[in-house]
Amino acid sequence: MTKLSLPFLFILNLAFLFLGCVSSSQFHKTEIPPDQQLTEQLTTILDHPDLAPMTIGIKIMSPITGETIFARHSDRLFHPGSNMKMFTATGVLRTMGPDYRYITSVFTEKNASVNKDTLFTSLFLVGRGDPLLESKHLTNLANTVAKKTTAKVIKGNVIIDQSYLDLTPFGEGWMWDDIQYRFSAPINALSINGNSIRILISPGASIGSPVSVRVDPPNASINFDVRAKTTKESSPNRFTTPPIRVERDWQSRTNKIQITGTLGINDQKQEFYRSIEEPGVFAGSLFRDQLHRLGVKITGNIYYGHTPPLAQPLAHHISTPISKALSHLLKDSDNLTAELLLKTMGRYKTSNPGNSLDGLKVLRKELEDYIGLIPDSYRFSDGSGLSWYNYLSPDQITNLLLKNYHDSSTGNIFRESLAVAGVDGTLKHRMRNTLAMGNLRAKTGTLTGVSCLSGYVWTKNNKPLIFSIMINNFVGSSMRARRVQDEIGVVLANCRLN
Repeated sequence: MTKLSLPFLFILNLAFLFLGCVSSSQFHKTEIPPDQQLTEQLTTILDHPDLAPMTIGIKIMSPITGETIFARHSDRLFHPGSNMKMFTATGVLRTMGPDYRYITSVFTEKNASVNKDTLFTSLFLVGRGDPLLESKHLTNLANTVAKKTTAKVIKGNVIIDQSYLDLTPFGEGWMWDDIQYRFSAPINALSINGNSIRILISPGASIGSPVSVRVDPPNASINFDVRAKTTKESSPNRFTTPPIRVERDWQSRTNKIQITGTLGINDQKQEFYRSIEEPGVFAGSLFRDQLHRLGVKITGNIYYGHTPPLAQPLAHHISTPISKALSHLLKDSDNLTAELLLKTMGRYKTSNPGNSLDGLKVLRKELEDYIGLIPDSYRFSDGSGLSWYNYLSPDQITNLLLKNYHDSSTGNIFRESLAVAGVDGTLKHRMRNTLAMGNLRAKTGTLTGVSCLSGYVWTKNNKPLIFSIMINNFVGSSMRARRVQDEIGVVLANCRLN
Protein backbone atom coordinates (compact mmCIF):
# COMPACT_ATOMS: atom_id res chain seq x y z
CA MET A 1 0.00 0.00 0.00
CA THR A 2 1.31 3.43 -0.90
CA LYS A 3 2.12 5.63 2.10
CA LEU A 4 0.81 9.18 1.75
CA SER A 5 3.14 12.01 2.71
CA LEU A 6 2.22 14.55 5.44
CA PRO A 7 2.10 17.50 3.02
CA PHE A 8 -0.30 15.58 0.81
CA LEU A 9 -2.57 14.76 3.78
CA PHE A 10 -2.57 18.44 4.86
CA ILE A 11 -3.62 19.55 1.37
CA LEU A 12 -6.27 16.83 1.24
CA ASN A 13 -7.74 17.96 4.57
CA LEU A 14 -7.89 21.56 3.39
CA ALA A 15 -9.75 20.41 0.28
CA PHE A 16 -12.35 18.56 2.34
CA LEU A 17 -12.79 21.60 4.61
CA PHE A 18 -13.24 23.86 1.61
CA LEU A 19 -15.80 21.50 0.06
CA GLY A 20 -17.61 21.36 3.38
CA CYS A 21 -17.81 25.18 3.56
CA VAL A 22 -19.08 25.35 -0.03
CA SER A 23 -21.66 22.69 0.65
CA SER A 24 -22.85 24.39 3.82
CA SER A 25 -23.22 27.76 2.14
CA GLN A 26 -24.98 26.25 -0.87
CA PHE A 27 -27.58 24.33 1.07
CA HIS A 28 -28.16 26.49 4.20
CA LYS A 29 -27.34 30.07 3.14
CA THR A 30 -27.77 31.34 6.72
CA GLU A 31 -27.05 35.01 7.40
CA ILE A 32 -26.19 36.47 10.78
CA PRO A 33 -28.92 38.96 11.84
CA PRO A 34 -27.69 42.58 12.11
CA ASP A 35 -28.29 42.70 15.88
CA GLN A 36 -26.22 39.56 16.37
CA GLN A 37 -23.46 40.92 14.14
CA LEU A 38 -23.33 44.05 16.30
CA THR A 39 -23.27 42.00 19.50
CA GLU A 40 -20.38 39.91 18.18
CA GLN A 41 -18.41 43.01 17.16
CA LEU A 42 -18.91 44.68 20.54
CA THR A 43 -18.07 41.49 22.42
CA THR A 44 -14.82 41.13 20.44
CA ILE A 45 -13.83 44.70 21.32
CA LEU A 46 -14.70 44.40 25.02
CA ASP A 47 -13.09 40.97 25.49
CA HIS A 48 -9.66 42.13 24.34
CA PRO A 49 -7.05 41.02 26.92
CA ASP A 50 -5.74 44.59 27.35
CA LEU A 51 -9.08 45.53 28.93
CA ALA A 52 -9.12 42.72 31.47
CA PRO A 53 -7.93 44.83 34.45
CA MET A 54 -10.53 47.53 33.73
CA THR A 55 -14.08 47.74 35.03
CA ILE A 56 -16.41 48.41 32.11
CA GLY A 57 -20.13 49.09 31.98
CA ILE A 58 -21.96 49.66 28.72
CA LYS A 59 -25.50 50.03 27.50
CA ILE A 60 -26.78 50.62 23.97
CA MET A 61 -30.47 51.11 23.28
CA SER A 62 -32.93 52.34 20.70
CA PRO A 63 -34.80 55.53 21.68
CA ILE A 64 -37.52 54.61 19.20
CA THR A 65 -38.42 51.14 20.51
CA GLY A 66 -36.91 51.42 24.00
CA GLU A 67 -35.18 48.09 23.33
CA THR A 68 -31.79 47.35 24.87
CA ILE A 69 -29.53 46.28 22.01
CA PHE A 70 -26.44 45.50 24.08
CA ALA A 71 -25.58 45.71 27.77
CA ARG A 72 -22.79 44.62 30.06
CA HIS A 73 -22.70 45.53 33.76
CA SER A 74 -25.05 48.39 32.94
CA ASP A 75 -26.66 48.40 36.40
CA ARG A 76 -23.36 48.78 38.26
CA LEU A 77 -22.17 52.08 39.70
CA PHE A 78 -19.14 53.87 38.27
CA HIS A 79 -17.33 57.16 38.75
CA PRO A 80 -18.91 59.19 35.93
CA GLY A 81 -16.38 62.02 35.66
CA SER A 82 -17.88 64.79 33.55
CA ASN A 83 -20.81 62.64 32.45
CA MET A 84 -22.24 64.21 35.61
CA LYS A 85 -22.58 67.49 33.71
CA MET A 86 -25.45 66.06 31.62
CA PHE A 87 -27.51 65.75 34.81
CA THR A 88 -26.62 69.29 35.85
CA ALA A 89 -27.57 70.63 32.41
CA THR A 90 -30.91 68.83 32.57
CA GLY A 91 -31.59 70.31 36.00
CA VAL A 92 -30.82 73.81 34.75
CA LEU A 93 -33.19 73.46 31.79
CA ARG A 94 -35.95 72.18 34.05
CA THR A 95 -35.57 74.79 36.79
CA MET A 96 -34.49 78.05 35.18
CA GLY A 97 -35.23 77.34 31.51
CA PRO A 98 -33.03 78.06 28.47
CA ASP A 99 -33.69 81.82 28.46
CA TYR A 100 -32.38 82.62 31.95
CA ARG A 101 -29.77 85.40 31.95
CA TYR A 102 -27.20 86.56 34.49
CA ILE A 103 -26.76 90.21 35.49
CA THR A 104 -23.49 91.77 36.68
CA SER A 105 -23.95 95.30 38.03
CA VAL A 106 -22.22 98.46 39.21
CA PHE A 107 -23.90 100.64 41.86
CA THR A 108 -23.04 103.91 43.60
CA GLU A 109 -23.91 104.98 47.11
CA LYS A 110 -27.37 106.53 47.49
CA ASN A 111 -25.86 109.93 48.46
CA ALA A 112 -23.19 110.03 45.76
CA SER A 113 -22.28 113.60 44.89
CA VAL A 114 -20.24 115.44 42.26
CA ASN A 115 -17.97 118.41 42.72
CA LYS A 116 -16.38 119.63 39.48
CA ASP A 117 -14.66 116.56 37.99
CA THR A 118 -14.78 114.43 41.17
CA LEU A 119 -17.46 111.88 42.06
CA PHE A 120 -17.69 111.16 45.79
CA THR A 121 -18.79 107.55 46.18
CA SER A 122 -17.58 103.99 46.30
CA LEU A 123 -18.47 101.73 43.39
CA PHE A 124 -20.14 98.42 44.18
CA LEU A 125 -19.34 95.66 41.69
CA VAL A 126 -21.98 92.95 42.11
CA GLY A 127 -21.50 89.44 40.74
CA ARG A 128 -24.38 86.97 40.44
CA GLY A 129 -22.58 83.87 39.23
CA ASP A 130 -22.27 84.48 35.47
CA PRO A 131 -20.04 81.60 34.25
CA LEU A 132 -19.22 83.36 30.95
CA LEU A 133 -18.15 86.75 32.34
CA GLU A 134 -14.96 87.93 30.63
CA SER A 135 -12.58 90.88 30.76
CA LYS A 136 -14.34 92.52 27.81
CA HIS A 137 -17.58 92.67 29.81
CA LEU A 138 -15.82 94.49 32.65
CA THR A 139 -14.40 96.82 30.02
CA ASN A 140 -17.93 97.57 28.82
CA LEU A 141 -19.06 98.24 32.40
CA ALA A 142 -16.14 100.61 32.92
CA ASN A 143 -16.96 102.42 29.66
CA THR A 144 -20.56 102.92 30.79
CA VAL A 145 -19.44 104.22 34.19
CA ALA A 146 -17.01 106.67 32.57
CA LYS A 147 -19.66 107.99 30.17
CA LYS A 148 -22.43 108.33 32.76
CA THR A 149 -20.37 110.00 35.46
CA THR A 150 -18.11 112.17 33.24
CA ALA A 151 -15.84 112.29 36.30
CA LYS A 152 -12.06 112.24 36.16
CA VAL A 153 -11.70 111.19 39.80
CA ILE A 154 -13.85 108.84 41.87
CA LYS A 155 -13.22 109.48 45.54
CA GLY A 156 -13.96 106.08 47.01
CA ASN A 157 -13.28 102.37 46.87
CA VAL A 158 -14.27 99.46 44.66
CA ILE A 159 -16.44 97.19 46.80
CA ILE A 160 -16.76 93.59 45.61
CA ASP A 161 -20.19 92.16 46.43
CA GLN A 162 -20.11 88.39 45.98
CA SER A 163 -22.93 87.63 48.43
CA TYR A 164 -25.26 86.23 45.76
CA LEU A 165 -23.52 82.86 46.20
CA ASP A 166 -21.78 81.34 49.20
CA LEU A 167 -18.02 81.58 49.67
CA THR A 168 -17.13 77.87 49.46
CA PRO A 169 -14.53 77.84 46.68
CA PHE A 170 -14.36 74.11 45.91
CA GLY A 171 -16.64 71.11 45.57
CA GLU A 172 -16.95 68.20 47.97
CA GLY A 173 -14.54 65.39 47.09
CA TRP A 174 -12.24 67.48 44.86
CA MET A 175 -8.53 66.63 44.86
CA TRP A 176 -6.77 69.19 47.06
CA ASP A 177 -3.55 69.19 45.01
CA ASP A 178 -5.34 70.08 41.74
CA ILE A 179 -6.46 73.55 42.78
CA GLN A 180 -3.71 75.45 40.89
CA TYR A 181 -5.01 74.15 37.56
CA ARG A 182 -7.73 75.73 35.44
CA PHE A 183 -10.05 72.71 35.69
CA SER A 184 -10.17 73.18 39.49
CA ALA A 185 -10.58 76.97 39.52
CA PRO A 186 -12.33 78.34 42.65
CA ILE A 187 -16.06 79.04 42.55
CA ASN A 188 -17.13 82.64 43.12
CA ALA A 189 -20.17 84.83 42.42
CA LEU A 190 -17.89 87.29 40.62
CA SER A 191 -15.98 84.86 38.43
CA ILE A 192 -13.97 86.21 35.51
CA ASN A 193 -12.29 84.47 32.54
CA GLY A 194 -12.97 81.09 34.11
CA ASN A 195 -11.05 82.30 37.20
CA SER A 196 -7.79 81.54 35.47
CA ILE A 197 -5.06 83.36 33.58
CA ARG A 198 -3.18 82.48 30.41
CA ILE A 199 0.61 82.54 30.71
CA LEU A 200 2.70 82.83 27.55
CA ILE A 201 6.40 81.95 27.85
CA SER A 202 8.89 82.72 25.06
CA PRO A 203 12.69 82.49 24.77
CA GLY A 204 14.61 85.46 26.15
CA ALA A 205 16.61 87.91 24.08
CA SER A 206 19.84 85.91 24.34
CA ILE A 207 21.28 82.62 25.57
CA GLY A 208 21.47 82.64 29.36
CA SER A 209 18.86 85.35 29.78
CA PRO A 210 15.55 84.75 31.62
CA VAL A 211 12.65 83.62 29.50
CA SER A 212 10.05 86.20 28.51
CA VAL A 213 6.71 85.96 30.36
CA ARG A 214 3.45 87.57 29.37
CA VAL A 215 0.12 87.16 31.18
CA ASP A 216 -3.36 87.54 29.72
CA PRO A 217 -5.12 89.52 30.98
CA PRO A 218 -2.28 91.69 32.36
CA ASN A 219 -2.73 92.52 36.03
CA ALA A 220 -0.46 93.74 38.81
CA SER A 221 -2.01 91.35 41.36
CA ILE A 222 -0.22 88.39 39.73
CA ASN A 223 3.41 88.07 40.87
CA PHE A 224 5.98 86.09 38.91
CA ASP A 225 9.20 84.54 40.14
CA VAL A 226 10.99 83.80 36.86
CA ARG A 227 13.91 81.43 37.25
CA ALA A 228 13.72 79.76 33.83
CA LYS A 229 16.62 80.44 31.44
CA THR A 230 17.07 80.58 27.69
CA THR A 231 19.43 77.90 26.35
CA LYS A 232 21.22 77.34 23.06
CA GLU A 233 18.83 74.59 22.02
CA SER A 234 16.21 72.25 23.36
CA SER A 235 17.24 68.83 24.55
CA PRO A 236 15.20 65.69 25.14
CA ASN A 237 17.25 65.09 28.31
CA ARG A 238 15.06 66.55 31.05
CA PHE A 239 17.88 66.14 33.60
CA THR A 240 20.39 68.37 31.79
CA THR A 241 17.84 70.78 30.31
CA PRO A 242 14.64 70.49 32.34
CA PRO A 243 11.41 71.61 30.65
CA ILE A 244 9.47 74.69 31.63
CA ARG A 245 7.45 74.27 34.83
CA VAL A 246 4.80 76.72 36.00
CA GLU A 247 3.74 76.39 39.64
CA ARG A 248 1.33 78.65 41.48
CA ASP A 249 1.87 78.85 45.22
CA TRP A 250 -1.39 77.05 45.93
CA GLN A 251 -0.19 75.75 49.31
CA SER A 252 -0.13 79.32 50.63
CA ARG A 253 -3.20 80.30 48.58
CA THR A 254 -1.45 83.16 46.79
CA ASN A 255 -1.18 84.37 43.20
CA LYS A 256 2.60 84.09 43.20
CA ILE A 257 3.71 81.99 40.22
CA GLN A 258 7.17 80.46 39.92
CA ILE A 259 8.57 79.57 36.50
CA THR A 260 11.56 77.21 36.31
CA GLY A 261 13.32 75.13 33.66
CA THR A 262 14.79 76.00 30.27
CA LEU A 263 13.61 77.02 26.81
CA GLY A 264 15.70 76.88 23.63
CA ILE A 265 16.48 80.18 21.92
CA ASN A 266 14.64 79.02 18.79
CA ASP A 267 11.74 77.30 20.54
CA GLN A 268 8.14 78.29 20.02
CA LYS A 269 6.33 80.09 22.83
CA GLN A 270 4.58 77.86 25.33
CA GLU A 271 1.12 78.40 26.79
CA PHE A 272 -0.05 77.54 30.30
CA TYR A 273 -3.20 78.20 32.29
CA ARG A 274 -3.33 78.54 36.06
CA SER A 275 -6.21 79.27 38.39
CA ILE A 276 -6.25 82.40 40.53
CA GLU A 277 -6.97 83.01 44.20
CA GLU A 278 -9.55 85.62 45.23
CA PRO A 279 -11.19 85.93 41.80
CA GLY A 280 -13.51 88.65 43.07
CA VAL A 281 -10.59 90.94 43.91
CA PHE A 282 -8.97 90.02 40.60
CA ALA A 283 -12.13 91.05 38.73
CA GLY A 284 -12.28 94.26 40.74
CA SER A 285 -8.69 95.11 39.85
CA LEU A 286 -9.39 94.52 36.14
CA PHE A 287 -12.41 96.84 36.40
CA ARG A 288 -10.40 99.53 38.21
CA ASP A 289 -7.50 99.23 35.75
CA GLN A 290 -9.87 99.76 32.83
CA LEU A 291 -11.31 102.90 34.44
CA HIS A 292 -7.77 104.19 34.88
CA ARG A 293 -7.07 103.55 31.19
CA LEU A 294 -10.15 105.61 30.40
CA GLY A 295 -8.77 108.51 32.45
CA VAL A 296 -10.95 107.91 35.53
CA LYS A 297 -8.85 107.68 38.70
CA ILE A 298 -10.22 105.72 41.67
CA THR A 299 -8.50 106.94 44.81
CA GLY A 300 -9.39 104.06 47.13
CA ASN A 301 -8.70 100.34 47.29
CA ILE A 302 -10.54 97.12 46.55
CA TYR A 303 -12.51 95.55 49.39
CA TYR A 304 -15.18 92.94 49.93
CA GLY A 305 -18.55 94.19 51.12
CA HIS A 306 -22.30 94.36 50.60
CA THR A 307 -24.27 96.73 48.41
CA PRO A 308 -26.43 99.00 50.60
CA PRO A 309 -30.22 98.72 50.13
CA LEU A 310 -30.68 102.14 48.52
CA ALA A 311 -27.63 102.05 46.27
CA GLN A 312 -28.13 103.59 42.83
CA PRO A 313 -27.69 101.44 39.69
CA LEU A 314 -25.05 102.77 37.33
CA ALA A 315 -24.26 100.01 34.82
CA HIS A 316 -25.30 96.44 34.03
CA HIS A 317 -23.99 93.59 31.93
CA ILE A 318 -26.70 91.13 30.91
CA SER A 319 -25.43 87.76 29.77
CA THR A 320 -26.50 85.76 26.76
CA PRO A 321 -29.22 83.15 27.47
CA ILE A 322 -28.09 80.31 29.69
CA SER A 323 -28.32 77.92 26.74
CA LYS A 324 -24.92 79.28 25.63
CA ALA A 325 -23.48 78.44 29.04
CA LEU A 326 -24.86 74.92 28.62
CA SER A 327 -22.94 74.59 25.36
CA HIS A 328 -19.74 75.63 27.15
CA LEU A 329 -20.62 73.18 29.92
CA LEU A 330 -21.18 70.13 27.72
CA LYS A 331 -19.03 70.73 24.64
CA ASP A 332 -16.00 72.10 26.50
CA SER A 333 -16.67 70.28 29.80
CA ASP A 334 -16.05 73.38 31.90
CA ASN A 335 -16.08 72.57 35.61
CA LEU A 336 -16.49 76.13 36.90
CA THR A 337 -19.57 76.59 34.72
CA ALA A 338 -21.09 73.43 36.18
CA GLU A 339 -20.57 74.54 39.78
CA LEU A 340 -21.88 78.05 39.17
CA LEU A 341 -24.98 76.61 37.48
CA LEU A 342 -25.51 74.24 40.41
CA LYS A 343 -25.30 77.04 42.96
CA THR A 344 -27.51 79.26 40.83
CA MET A 345 -30.18 76.53 40.84
CA GLY A 346 -30.10 76.57 44.63
CA ARG A 347 -30.40 80.36 44.72
CA TYR A 348 -33.20 80.36 42.14
CA LYS A 349 -35.34 77.92 44.12
CA THR A 350 -34.62 78.99 47.71
CA SER A 351 -33.48 82.66 47.60
CA ASN A 352 -30.70 81.68 50.02
CA PRO A 353 -27.15 82.58 48.99
CA GLY A 354 -26.52 80.02 46.24
CA ASN A 355 -24.73 76.94 47.52
CA SER A 356 -24.01 73.39 46.41
CA LEU A 357 -26.17 71.69 49.03
CA ASP A 358 -29.31 73.58 47.98
CA GLY A 359 -28.40 73.11 44.32
CA LEU A 360 -28.02 69.36 44.76
CA LYS A 361 -31.36 69.13 46.57
CA VAL A 362 -33.03 70.90 43.67
CA LEU A 363 -31.23 68.69 41.14
CA ARG A 364 -32.15 65.45 42.90
CA LYS A 365 -35.81 66.45 43.10
CA GLU A 366 -35.95 67.44 39.42
CA LEU A 367 -34.34 64.18 38.32
CA GLU A 368 -36.65 62.10 40.49
CA ASP A 369 -39.63 63.80 38.82
CA TYR A 370 -38.10 63.72 35.34
CA ILE A 371 -36.64 60.23 35.00
CA GLY A 372 -37.67 58.55 38.25
CA LEU A 373 -34.09 58.54 39.57
CA ILE A 374 -34.32 56.73 42.92
CA PRO A 375 -32.43 58.70 45.62
CA ASP A 376 -30.52 55.72 47.09
CA SER A 377 -29.44 54.34 43.71
CA TYR A 378 -26.76 56.95 42.90
CA ARG A 379 -24.65 59.67 44.52
CA PHE A 380 -24.09 63.30 43.57
CA SER A 381 -21.60 65.53 45.41
CA ASP A 382 -20.99 68.31 42.89
CA GLY A 383 -22.25 69.57 39.56
CA SER A 384 -19.17 68.99 37.41
CA GLY A 385 -18.14 65.39 38.09
CA LEU A 386 -14.78 66.47 39.49
CA SER A 387 -15.73 64.92 42.83
CA TRP A 388 -14.62 61.36 43.59
CA TYR A 389 -17.83 60.86 45.57
CA ASN A 390 -20.13 60.74 42.53
CA TYR A 391 -21.57 57.41 41.36
CA LEU A 392 -23.83 56.62 38.42
CA SER A 393 -24.64 53.62 36.23
CA PRO A 394 -24.93 53.27 32.44
CA ASP A 395 -28.64 52.44 32.96
CA GLN A 396 -29.22 55.78 34.70
CA ILE A 397 -27.30 57.75 32.09
CA THR A 398 -29.16 56.17 29.17
CA ASN A 399 -32.45 56.85 30.95
CA LEU A 400 -31.51 60.53 31.09
CA LEU A 401 -30.51 60.53 27.43
CA LEU A 402 -33.74 58.75 26.48
CA LYS A 403 -35.90 61.30 28.29
CA ASN A 404 -34.05 64.21 26.69
CA TYR A 405 -34.38 62.57 23.27
CA HIS A 406 -38.18 62.65 23.53
CA ASP A 407 -38.46 66.02 25.34
CA SER A 408 -40.00 68.40 22.83
CA SER A 409 -39.42 71.49 24.98
CA THR A 410 -35.71 71.37 25.83
CA GLY A 411 -34.37 68.09 24.42
CA ASN A 412 -33.06 69.70 21.25
CA ILE A 413 -31.10 72.30 23.25
CA PHE A 414 -29.62 69.50 25.34
CA ARG A 415 -28.56 67.46 22.30
CA GLU A 416 -27.18 70.48 20.41
CA SER A 417 -25.03 71.34 23.44
CA LEU A 418 -23.14 68.03 23.30
CA ALA A 419 -19.74 67.75 21.63
CA VAL A 420 -19.75 66.43 18.04
CA ALA A 421 -17.24 63.76 17.05
CA GLY A 422 -14.44 65.15 14.88
CA VAL A 423 -15.97 68.65 14.91
CA ASP A 424 -15.91 70.49 18.24
CA GLY A 425 -15.46 70.46 22.00
CA THR A 426 -13.80 67.55 23.75
CA LEU A 427 -14.48 65.30 20.73
CA LYS A 428 -12.91 67.61 18.15
CA HIS A 429 -9.97 65.30 17.48
CA ARG A 430 -11.73 61.97 17.94
CA MET A 431 -13.32 59.64 15.36
CA ARG A 432 -12.25 61.84 12.46
CA ASN A 433 -12.68 60.52 8.91
CA THR A 434 -15.22 57.92 10.02
CA LEU A 435 -19.01 57.70 9.79
CA ALA A 436 -19.14 58.84 13.42
CA MET A 437 -17.66 62.23 12.47
CA GLY A 438 -20.35 64.92 12.47
CA ASN A 439 -22.83 62.26 13.52
CA LEU A 440 -22.05 61.11 17.06
CA ARG A 441 -22.90 63.59 19.84
CA ALA A 442 -21.70 62.78 23.33
CA LYS A 443 -20.29 63.84 26.67
CA THR A 444 -16.84 62.74 27.76
CA GLY A 445 -15.88 62.07 31.37
CA THR A 446 -12.28 61.90 32.55
CA LEU A 447 -10.55 61.53 35.90
CA THR A 448 -7.46 59.58 36.88
CA GLY A 449 -8.40 55.99 36.08
CA VAL A 450 -11.80 57.05 34.72
CA SER A 451 -12.95 57.49 31.13
CA CYS A 452 -16.59 57.64 30.04
CA LEU A 453 -18.48 58.50 26.86
CA SER A 454 -22.25 58.75 26.63
CA GLY A 455 -24.57 60.21 24.02
CA TYR A 456 -26.30 59.67 20.70
CA VAL A 457 -25.28 58.24 17.33
CA TRP A 458 -27.11 57.44 14.08
CA THR A 459 -26.52 54.13 12.29
CA LYS A 460 -25.67 53.70 8.62
CA ASN A 461 -29.37 53.28 7.83
CA ASN A 462 -30.22 56.38 9.91
CA LYS A 463 -31.49 54.67 13.06
CA PRO A 464 -30.82 56.64 16.29
CA LEU A 465 -29.04 54.91 19.15
CA ILE A 466 -28.34 55.93 22.73
CA PHE A 467 -25.18 54.65 24.40
CA SER A 468 -23.19 54.92 27.60
CA ILE A 469 -19.68 53.50 27.95
CA MET A 470 -18.19 53.80 31.45
CA ILE A 471 -14.62 52.61 32.04
CA ASN A 472 -13.05 52.74 35.52
CA ASN A 473 -10.05 51.34 37.37
CA PHE A 474 -7.13 51.51 34.98
CA VAL A 475 -3.56 52.69 35.52
CA GLY A 476 -1.77 55.17 33.32
CA SER A 477 -3.05 57.04 30.30
CA SER A 478 -6.72 57.01 29.34
CA MET A 479 -5.71 56.57 25.68
CA ARG A 480 -6.60 52.87 25.56
CA ALA A 481 -10.01 53.49 27.12
CA ARG A 482 -10.70 56.27 24.63
CA ARG A 483 -9.70 54.07 21.72
CA VAL A 484 -12.23 51.48 22.88
CA GLN A 485 -14.94 54.13 23.08
CA ASP A 486 -14.04 55.39 19.61
CA GLU A 487 -14.04 51.86 18.19
CA ILE A 488 -17.52 51.30 19.60
CA GLY A 489 -18.74 54.68 18.34
CA VAL A 490 -17.52 53.89 14.82
CA VAL A 491 -19.04 50.39 14.92
CA LEU A 492 -22.41 51.87 15.90
CA ALA A 493 -22.20 54.48 13.13
CA ASN A 494 -21.37 51.77 10.58
CA CYS A 495 -23.98 49.20 11.57
CA ARG A 496 -27.36 48.63 9.98
CA LEU A 497 -30.25 47.72 12.26
CA ASN A 498 -33.77 46.62 11.47
